[in-house]
Amino acid sequence: MKAFWPFLVNRFEGIEPELNRLDAATGDGDHGTTMLKGLRAAADAQASPAKAFRRASGGAGGTLFGFVVRALQNVIENGATLDMELGKAAEQIIQIGKAQPGDKTLLDALVPASEAGPSPAAAAEAAKTGLESTRAMAARSGRAKYVEGSGIGHLDAGAMSVAEILIAFANWKESCG
Repeated sequence: MKAFWPFLVNRFEGIEPELNRLDAATGDGDHGTTMLKGLRAAADAQASPAKAFRRASGGAGGTLFGFVVRALQNVIENGATLDMELGKAAEQIIQIGKAQPGDKTLLDALVPASEAGPSPAAAAEAAKTGLESTRAMAARSGRAKYVEGSGIGHLDAGAMSVAEILIAFANWKESCG
């Protein structure tokens, strides 16, 4: 069942430049590269994809996105319910990252996805809607809050990664039958 992780790596290879471009507008410009590095490690992991992701990607992003990777790992490997696992990930990210939905972060895609029910397709749609909402938001967390205009007019790279992960997961689940 690890076939999802290489599927996800393939998707992120195609969007790495876009994620870096989005991150450059409000951060340090390496979000796509960092995500891809972590996802490649997850795909190659002999044991825990989440642990491999965190180690390879490092930093705060590695920790925070590690919760999302672990949520999907639990769904894939243990049959856990998607909405429950995404909800747990969101709670952990809120606790550790001290951000809230509306702060222009990955939470703006993750929380709506966790509230969309157990369907991967519904989670992906909710995450896309949450992602689009970040365009009008002023960042209140992370580096983006220090950028002129606080990132208004730009999509949040972290929210885009969440949406893309969940879109890929929904497509993968559909292709598995």
